[in-house]
Amino acid sequence: MTLSHLIVAPADLTAAQREQMFELFATHYACVSRQSFDADLVAKTWVILLHDEATVIRGFSTQEIYTFVYAGQDQRILFSGDTIIAPAYWGSQELVRGWCAVTARMLAAAGSTPCYWFLISKGYRTYLYLPLFFLTYYPHHQVQEIDLKPLLDAVAQAKFGNAYNPTSGLIRFEETHGQLTEALTEIPSKRSDDPAVQFFLERNPDFAQGVELACLAPLTLSNTHRLGRSLLTQATLVCHDSV
Repeated sequence: MTLSHLIVAPADLTAAQREQMFELFATHYACVSRQSFDADLVAKTWVILLHDEATVIRGFSTQEIYTFVYAGQDQRILFSGDTIIAPAYWGSQELVRGWCAVTARMLAAAGSTPCYWFLISKGYRTYLYLPLFFLTYYPHHQVQEIDLKPLLDAVAQAKFGNAYNPTSGLIRFEETHGQLTEALTEIPSKRSDDPAVQFFLERNPDFAQGVELACLAPLTLSNTHRLGRSLLTQATLVCHDSV
């Protein structure tokens, strides 16, 4: 089963697309409402849609790009919001390709301004994108990349206020903003010994209740490796060719 990606602005989504997105989201996340889903969507810059051959939406990820001033200097932040892929399509790299396309656009527009990926994770699958892509990130499951923590604290507190605890690195909302359904919180036996998965579970033991682990990674080609470097390089070349 093959997926393709499409990058669209939230305002350009059709009513049918929004309906498909929320139906997919509500199937895999508990404690979500259409009102909060729509409000979150409006605030985003881009939406990565994943669709099958029949153009049925099988996954999506919302992305917000904004400027954050830290220590008197501009930083460009890519914040990944609501994200889901139907389990039948797990293993597809199409979301990664779409995310790389968004990142390439951001880097091209940012010029010399430092860029970072701000990721919040209430599931180990989301956290695993960090070791899949990056050499340096915080919190790292093997290396203490503490140099990134002050910036992460500032970004997370600015966005989530008192819900963010800089000591634990966790975001706990007074009322849940959505949590994975029970079936998606189970850890497959083949993943139970993965050091990155074990680290995530230690840092965020209450993930099943919708608690988020705040993460940050510098967005540079030199900070990527393996699949991430290959796909981001391709997306960058395509982005430059289209300018």
